[in-house]
Amino acid sequence: PALKSNWLIAHVFTCFIGYAAFAVACGTGIMYLVKSLDKSDSTDSILGSLPSLKVIDDITHKIILFGFLWLSAGIISGAVWANSAWG
Repeated sequence: PALKSNWLIAHVFTCFIGYAAFAVACGTGIMYLVKSLDKSDSTDSILGSLPSLKVIDDITHKIILFGFLWLSAGIISGAVWANSAWG
């Protein structure tokens, strides 16, 4: 009966979105680190085509907030699901 609950679907969906957002934030964080090591001002390279460090930092911050909200909702829905399934 526990696996037939709609709370399971809500829990899995919200946690998946949260973890996916954190994975994207990890990618943008790595992008920030690689871009910060680039000392050339050339726009011909791949690193030169990336946004500025300020923009990357702002995007990463927003994605982390997005992921935090979704993962928090996932934890709450998991608690509600566990309470309804096992009391």
